[in-house]
Amino acid sequence: MKKTVSFLRAPAFLVALAALPAQAEEWRFCVGVAPAAHETVITDIFASGAESAQIEHRLEAWFRTKRGKTLTFQCPRGAPERFAALNAQTAALQFNRQMGFAVNGLPAAEVVALASGAHL
Repeated sequence: MKKTVSFLRAPAFLVALAALPAQAEEWRFCVGVAPAAHETVITDIFASGAESAQIEHRLEAWFRTKRGKTLTFQCPRGAPERFAALNAQTAALQFNRQMGFAVNGLPAAEVVALASGAHL
């Protein structure tokens, strides 16, 4: 006996799949580096569900446009606990200071707006 596939189940599956959250928000921070200028920007800790590459590109574009600086940003994978992200941010801050880089901050309010695409 040949089994038939019920096409009534497919729409129900798609509806259930669409109801899933895109990506859970994680606590994270980003580090932007301009090696030639010995300058680093480390953002405050912020919560975001956006992809790291998307945030990095937005930060790079914002710095080029608003501050006239070219920095390369990296936003490490986030953590569900704020404390873990804060520890990683502190380690990044210490490392960049040991390397002799001037370290500047970027407030969380600016980063959250950039991560959500509000400024771009």
